Amino acid sequence: MTGTTARRPGAGALALLAVVLVTLISASPAHASAYRYWTYWQAPVGTTGWTFATQGPGTSIPIDGSVEGWRFAVTTRTGTQADMPSPAPDFATACATTPAVDGRKRVALVIDTGRPTDAPAGQQSPAPSVTCVVADEDATGYDVLRSVADVRTENGFICGIAGYPVGECAPVLDDAAVAEIAAAASAASSAPPTSPTTAMDSGSTSAPIENGTPWAAGGVLVAVIAIGGVLLLRRRRHG
Repeated sequence: MTGTTARRPGAGALALLAVVLVTLISASPAHASAYRYWTYWQAPVGTTGWTFATQGPGTSIPIDGSVEGWRFAVTTRTGTQADMPSPAPDFATACATTPAVDGRKRVALVIDTGRPTDAPAGQQSPAPSVTCVVADEDATGYDVLRSVADVRTENGFICGIAGYPVGECAPVLDDAAVAEIAAAASAASSAPPTSPTTAMDSGSTSAPIENGTPWAAGGVLVAVIAIGGVLLLRRRRHG
């Protein structure tokens, strides 16, 4: 009796697991190999390299002396070195001519519009920029970004910065499109960043913005598979 009772919840959970897996797999685009979107990066105070953001710009609160980075990229993985913004984070240079203000913070902001070959068909990537933003101490990464550029969002996802790109929002690219972009990029180079400028934000409250990466389904899939493994192990032990 005890053995039967122990197996039934496992069987039901496994059935549910199968349904979830089928749903996730069927929802995934066929032959997908890459996304084209704005990736979000950070460089905490005292660091000299980029780190892929672990939380969204709507909840992340950079402190004085930190650097925020955005890079428009075609990428098959999250947070790879090839997708890092350019130039490297350098708060001292970006905010060299911007004095500290009591009750405010200075955050260097790098907006790298990516390679020209990453631009959607018929569109041209605008010039990249490096800006020293003076913001309220509780300003989020979204506030910092919005203080220097118009931001287009969709369902909590940042789709466009300063009007780029137009129309699309993190589309999935198939293998053929990725191969074409890679071939064109082999002979292309990124444009140099502009000189640092200073910006003051409006101090407005940020809208709810999510992580900004289209990879969440992959994390859910990993979690579901892990749960399935635990349930199978329990069934064997109680079998």
